[in-house]
Amino acid sequence: MRVKRVLSIVLIVIISLVLVAGTLWLLDYFAVINIYKTAQKIPVVGRILPVREKDKAKQVNKTPLEKENDRLKEEIKNLTAEIEKVKKEKGDLDKKLEVANKEKQVLVDEKNELQTALESLQALQESVEGARLSYEKLAKYYAGMKPEAAVKIMENLSDEVVIGIIQYLEDEQVARIMSAMDPVKAASLTDKMKQ
Repeated sequence: MRVKRVLSIVLIVIISLVLVAGTLWLLDYFAVINIYKTAQKIPVVGRILPVREKDKAKQVNKTPLEKENDRLKEEIKNLTAEIEKVKKEKGDLDKKLEVANKEKQVLVDEKNELQTALESLQALQESVEGARLSYEKLAKYYAGMKPEAAVKIMENLSDEVVIGIIQYLEDEQVARIMSAMDPVKAASLTDKMKQ
């Protein structure tokens, strides 16, 4: 029973293959399709099957119009491949351009941040320079005063302003002013000047 079943399946497969082969042969015979030429396009089969003599003869006996047609088909094929290659390269370049634009934007942002920081530092430097000039000018006024008069005024100023003025006075003047000051205030100023 099992053998009959296997035989019937094998017979069905063989008949099916014969029918398919017969149909393909008929289509090839009536020139509906060229089975041999189609089979040569299959990578493995194409290397095994040699070019038939009648196909070679057809190539040799082609009219100039057919030859030009074949040449144009080959050129179209090459141009299509070149177009695909250019499209791929364009896609790659577009990606690189996008990355470059992002990097450029990062650099522009960093430049703007650095420019803002530079302007801030310049403003601070101008402020410090202005304060220095003010302290130098004030130091000239205090240099002309008697130490007791200078101390009376300095007692009403903040420690930072007093230190700013004192740093532009000569050492002898600073010593006279500090000795005339309240000892606690003088010690506090001395401690701050060390820092």
